[in-house]
Amino acid sequence: MTEATTTSAEPSARQARPPQAISRLRVPPEAELPSGLREVFDGIRRKSGYVPNFVTALSANPATIGRLLTFYGDLSNPAGSLLTDVERELVSTVSSRATGCSYCVFFHRPLLAQALGDDVLADRIARNHEDVALAPREQAIADLAQKLALSPHDVSTANFAHLASLGLSEAAILEVLEIAAFHAYANRLTIALNVLPDPQLFERA
Repeated sequence: MTEATTTSAEPSARQARPPQAISRLRVPPEAELPSGLREVFDGIRRKSGYVPNFVTALSANPATIGRLLTFYGDLSNPAGSLLTDVERELVSTVSSRATGCSYCVFFHRPLLAQALGDDVLADRIARNHEDVALAPREQAIADLAQKLALSPHDVSTANFAHLASLGLSEAAILEVLEIAAFHAYANRLTIALNVLPDPQLFERA
């Protein structure tokens, strides 16, 4: 009588995954874009070394990406801001996390890390700012950004009074709201298009 033997299937070699599209919409080649937008892309490439996927994804309608980049450029310009670099990126990161836009969290986390000078702290904030011991002003700004993203009808005069007590002018409070509201718009576009995160967003300095 022979002993029955059983064999388990050898684990198959790791199979190549199919490439993931940058967007659910067709991404036009740069050669098809208006010359003015191609110049904008060249400027982004010179500054950052690459053109982020959210930019190329939204170029399906050149007017859309033109409007977004103009607005974002103004909001992210420190020369015209009443907030610090950390505060602006805190609003961007917390808003994006609250909205559930993974691409935008991946995009802003390195910018927050650069502003903070601390990769680990930026990672922790990107996961959940409520688990981080922030400065009182930063905490209040982050809380307002999250509230506007999740439950805007719950934003109250008390929120503004608290920020004012921490040194924010009414104009600065409005800037916090404006940045958070901008990301509500950008996040939803990015989520709907299922924009593929760029490999560069995962590189560490």
